[in-house]
Amino acid sequence: MEKRNASEQSIDATAAAFAALGQPSRLKIVRLLLSAYPRGLTAGEIQKELNIAAPTLSHHLDKLRQVGIVSAEKERQWIWYSVRSEALKHLIDFLFEECCTRNQVIDIEEMEFADPTNDKSDSQCCD
Repeated sequence: MEKRNASEQSIDATAAAFAALGQPSRLKIVRLLLSAYPRGLTAGEIQKELNIAAPTLSHHLDKLRQVGIVSAEKERQWIWYSVRSEALKHLIDFLFEECCTRNQVIDIEEMEFADPTNDKSDSQCCD
């Protein structure tokens, strides 16, 4: 059996995380959990907000947890789900790693980011 190096394993894990985010309901869940960061939400709150059947929601949350994007913490009879910000940062860093270094495909200074505190999208995220 062929051994895989850490870099290949990291690429596989990153691809799995992006694949998990490629499903519309999971992307909605992550965005909702980001709005409740850092505390997160219970499954019931997520279900009510997104109108997803409980078994389907459980499946999506489990998939997001398996790839490390979401964490689950039991508190009495509730399970609180929250986004693991370091996992999302890793995905963003992965995307920007080469495009902004070797050949400057994207000039980070010229990028426009949505301002989460304002509906206008002409604000810079990292000013």
